[in-house]
Amino acid sequence: MQRMRMTREEYISLYEKYISGKCTYEEQKVLEAYKDTFEPGDQEWDQTRMGDREVIKQAIYNELSASISNHARSRTIRLRNWSAAAAIALILISAGLYLNSHKENPVAVNPKPIRFKNDILPGNHKAILTLDNGSQINLDDAKNGLLATENNIDIKKVLTGQLEYSAGANQAVTQLKYNTLTTPMGGEYRLILPDGSRVWLNAGSSLHFPTAFAGKERRVDLKGEAYFEVTKNKAMPFKVFTNDMEVKVLGTHFNVMAYDDEKSMNTTLLEGSVQVLKGSGKVYLKPGEEVVLNKTSGNMNVSTADIEQAVAWKNGYFIFSDENIESIMRKVSRWYNVDVTFKGSMNNKDFVGTISRNKNVSELLRMLELTGAVHFSIEGRRITVMP
Repeated sequence: MQRMRMTREEYISLYEKYISGKCTYEEQKVLEAYKDTFEPGDQEWDQTRMGDREVIKQAIYNELSASISNHARSRTIRLRNWSAAAAIALILISAGLYLNSHKENPVAVNPKPIRFKNDILPGNHKAILTLDNGSQINLDDAKNGLLATENNIDIKKVLTGQLEYSAGANQAVTQLKYNTLTTPMGGEYRLILPDGSRVWLNAGSSLHFPTAFAGKERRVDLKGEAYFEVTKNKAMPFKVFTNDMEVKVLGTHFNVMAYDDEKSMNTTLLEGSVQVLKGSGKVYLKPGEEVVLNKTSGNMNVSTADIEQAVAWKNGYFIFSDENIESIMRKVSRWYNVDVTFKGSMNNKDFVGTISRNKNVSELLRMLELTGAVHFSIEGRRITVMP
């Protein structure tokens, strides 16, 4: 079989086409077969100073294939307008050229260096349930089954990471009582409310809610971020209150992000319709739209939403779309329960990419580093970010 040739520019163009899902079957096969002809530069290879040529080629290919193995959920992280494949290739090619130009100082090339001696596991299902009487239940340690009964409402842990409220057999609710579900940094939890509505609670968040809904509305109070799938009930609208903002719905799917350390509060609608109120301001959303409320000015702006990015956390992913490193590291801090510090200016560095939230923090940081724009160190539970 004749060996094909492809320029770096042609490869990058084809890779971008693959990521966007526009590759034909033939182009996909060409891309996957390219490992046999990928060459890190046209210069003469010096094995003494640059290491085993085939080992280096395989290292490059391993990184490329890892990032394109599933374009729908790729582990790519790149600077805006540059693919991770291009970044990996250019970084390793540049390393080879650098070694060639400094022959007086031979350097051993390790194709798979250990970047971080310390590593941090991702978050998982953990939360604290505070009952109406103030007592607390650590849901990490609780076994599946009935946890408590409050005012004829059964509170059950039905699955790992899921809590359910249901009325006791043929018993009326005599008065409202309130519970609070709180996830720590590095935790997430699911909740089925008494009306059957479902809530996914992100890390560093809390939801305050009645153990049974009564009256003219179903009200819950949110801090942090949650995704809601609300059961329809026209006679009793569902309302989410957070930082003086109100989201009113009848039955719908939507996400609310309202962390204290973020500059805005975002409400993203997937299905149905919602009304968002803040002071005298009021906006209506249609599916596929989001409203961004600027905390400083109080202005609310409605625009087309990136649905996949908005609910990525609920689906087990980080998705960055032209996102700056400060915003990315706030998400990292919450999910991995780490402190983050910055050294040096990180302005004008926006990233695009997707990676599973089930990965250790080292893999996320390593993929960010492959862009060549940012560098990290880990000490204990502190991550330092440097340009």
